[in-house]
Amino acid sequence: MPDRLAVRKTYKLYIAGAFPRSESGRSYPVTDPKGRFLANASKASRKDARDAVVAARKAFPGWSARTPYNRGQILYRIAEMLEGRRDQFTDELRHTGASKAAAAAEVDAAVDRWVWYAGWADKLDAVAGAANPVSGPFFNFSTPEPTGVVAVIAPDSPLLGLVSVLAPAIVSGNTTVVVASEPAPLPAITLAEVLATSDLP
Repeated sequence: MPDRLAVRKTYKLYIAGAFPRSESGRSYPVTDPKGRFLANASKASRKDARDAVVAARKAFPGWSARTPYNRGQILYRIAEMLEGRRDQFTDELRHTGASKAAAAAEVDAAVDRWVWYAGWADKLDAVAGAANPVSGPFFNFSTPEPTGVVAVIAPDSPLLGLVSVLAPAIVSGNTTVVVASEPAPLPAITLAEVLATSDLP
């Protein structure tokens, strides 16, 4: 029986709950540290970036209007789904040059980070808000509000680093446009699949 060819996954963009190819049709090869081919990743164009911003703006009113408790539930669901795909994320991190133990530890830390931020969802107002002292027959309160659409650029750590900058942005009611790590985009793209199936708009 002849050796079978590996079926390579086609990595696409994630915009407005869908996985389109780049409008330009461009892609680039993703390789491991030894230069071996892993996959082709879509290379977003300026139009793709504009589409992502439009989608994030459209999702913002609904996401920011959700209760903090509900946002916490959704972030916890992301942690559950990441945990369920632990082996896949570990494998993708190993392709970036991490050892098996280091890759598994990074996935565990990413899951823990989602859980940590899920726990903060309904506590942000109490910690960041305040009752301001005023001299008058009225009360003055400060409460944090979402900023809107936040641009997130993935740091060199393709999973934990991305989670560390993404989770705080969305837990507080913001929507995001994320630029994945160019040399190691696979964990970020797989994370997009997790986000797409976790009730996150």
